[in-house]
Amino acid sequence: MVERGIVECLGCGLGKPRSDFSAVNASGAPRPYCKPCNSERVRLNNYKVTREFVSLLARFQQDRCAVCRRAHTGGKAMHLDHDHACCAQGSCGDCVRGLVCNNCNLLGLAWYEALPLELRTFALLNDYLADPPAKRLRAAIGAAGG
Repeated sequence: MVERGIVECLGCGLGKPRSDFSAVNASGAPRPYCKPCNSERVRLNNYKVTREFVSLLARFQQDRCAVCRRAHTGGKAMHLDHDHACCAQGSCGDCVRGLVCNNCNLLGLAWYEALPLELRTFALLNDYLADPPAKRLRAAIGAAGG
């Protein structure tokens, strides 16, 4: 719904200024999702997970990075880490390993996984890669029958 420059987002349900919507469709109307909601939809779709799963995973990880364990203090969403070796392109959803901070995603895991196996000697990262939180969460959900 558009009223006097205010658009209601289909994601969050809030009325926001037209400038909070990234683009317009062919008819000139703004897209139905505000920038943050659209970004979340794209992210969830890319990784084939639901908002509910990501929320459960965040709680399972106690709102901390799965690698360094630093508390997520809000702001930008944590990265959805996934095993790049699992899928040829994108993500199947089952390869999502955990939520990680920007530093661990870009400077830790990407660097570490590029090393030859014989050089991967950090127990913290090896433990994360061997038994990631998303795997444990899926097992707990399966055991609970959900």
